Amino acid sequence: MDSKLLEIIVCPQCRGKLNLEPESLFCSPCALEFPIRNGIPVLLIDSAKKRG
Repeated sequence: MDSKLLEIIVCPQCRGKLNLEPESLFCSPCALEFPIRNGIPVLLIDSAKKRG
């Protein structure tokens, strides 16, 4: 994933910072994990998985 893109995108729920993981982006405050499909982050709340 492009590092410049990672600097500007935020969690669609809380606007928090997203952390890059091998196949997803993770928002710590919301505990939501957003998938990355074919190199494209899917930042839809309905597509996110809740951790914990």
